[in-house]
Amino acid sequence: PPAGKAQEAPQKRYRVGSLLGHGGFGSVFAATRISDGAPVAIKRVPRNRVRHWGELPDGTRAPLEIVLLDKVSTGFPGVIQLLEWLELPKDIVMVLERP
Repeated sequence: PPAGKAQEAPQKRYRVGSLLGHGGFGSVFAATRISDGAPVAIKRVPRNRVRHWGELPDGTRAPLEIVLLDKVSTGFPGVIQLLEWLELPKDIVMVLERP
């Protein structure tokens, strides 16, 4: 299924673990999906770091990174899949597959 905007906080569905890395735009954490134990990565980007916004096919306004990941997350081998994302008052949270 295509990635979608999450309807509830990620801590209800994911167990967040250690920091994998951070840079000028955000931090990435190792996590596990509680429902099936699948490993995922959770990327948290402060809203004030998001410079460019775009529009998803359903008309939802989203950071350009999410718009572009949504376009390539369906059928391109080697591209990390965007599983879902969440817009919080101060952050954008992306749940990505973790190989």
